[in-house]
Amino acid sequence: MEKLLELFRKFKVRERVFLIVAFLILFYFSIDRMVVTPFFQSINETKERLETQERLLKKYYSFAGDRKHYESRLNELEQYYTKFQEKFLLEETEELASAKLQEIINNLATRNGLVVSRSTALKKEVINKNPYLIVLSINFEITDLDNSQKLQQFLYDIEYNNEKLLFVDNLRIRTIGLNVVKGASVSSTLMAIASIGKKS
Repeated sequence: MEKLLELFRKFKVRERVFLIVAFLILFYFSIDRMVVTPFFQSINETKERLETQERLLKKYYSFAGDRKHYESRLNELEQYYTKFQEKFLLEETEELASAKLQEIINNLATRNGLVVSRSTALKKEVINKNPYLIVLSINFEITDLDNSQKLQQFLYDIEYNNEKLLFVDNLRIRTIGLNVVKGASVSSTLMAIASIGKKS
């Protein structure tokens, strides 16, 4: 320390003043960077956090004040989902759901005087994990179609099925020769939503 003071005394008065000013500026910037700036940043962050929490609290009170409306809306949605869920195939495994879909298509065809000559299960598509919902698809073919009204009624029964939600996709009708109906064949894909899990 004494050596520093001796060295300082060797400087001229003007150099000492510059040195003191430089030291004070350096000291000020150090204090500003290490203490003042972090302090104000902390205050700003705390202020922003409090403002965010205040907004969330206001939103919460707004929801809490309108709780009955939201509860009734939630009950409506739950009832709608429960009613809609009845339209899904409810089976314990994907294989059973696929077999059920093939049984449905066979029953609808038989009811309309048609025979499914071939049906093949296609790859499933998972649309929800919990509850586990999948879209099942099967390709089916009806040959020797002899009446267009039977086909029309069959497609109507699929589209307006009151028991299960069914979709027809990629419908193709092939005819033999000039006769539009006699000997025609129909191929298409039938899709349904299945809920897989324990039956209640």
